[in-house]
Amino acid sequence: MNTPNPVGRRSVDEAALVRGASAGFTVLLFGELLAPFASGINATLGLLWLSLVGAAGYVAAGSKIGIASMPALHGAFAALGALVLTIPLRLFVGASLEQQWYALLVSAMFGLGVGALAGRASGQLRDRQPSA
Repeated sequence: MNTPNPVGRRSVDEAALVRGASAGFTVLLFGELLAPFASGINATLGLLWLSLVGAAGYVAAGSKIGIASMPALHGAFAALGALVLTIPLRLFVGASLEQQWYALLVSAMFGLGVGALAGRASGQLRDRQPSA
């Protein structure tokens, strides 16, 4: 089991948080850029593409936990960081946050959940004892 705060570990590893948010942002960015191609290949794929890319981006962000003692919290913050990094680009291409605030809120809640699950799973993999 995970101990509350092992010696030498912080609740959130800041360097790993930035690396995770950057990795998640990269997946989200390329996924959103490829969305028109996915919808051109298959209409059903186009409908599911952004949700699949969102989940993949949040997993990529949340799974980079470093030495965090609370990997679920760390993963949730990293996934939320990946989403926050996309906001300036959304504004740059003309998306109105006043009209799309609910979509951003749903994406944030989805990211927090998926990032927390990815962080928890990564923490369990990191902390498991090697079998003899």
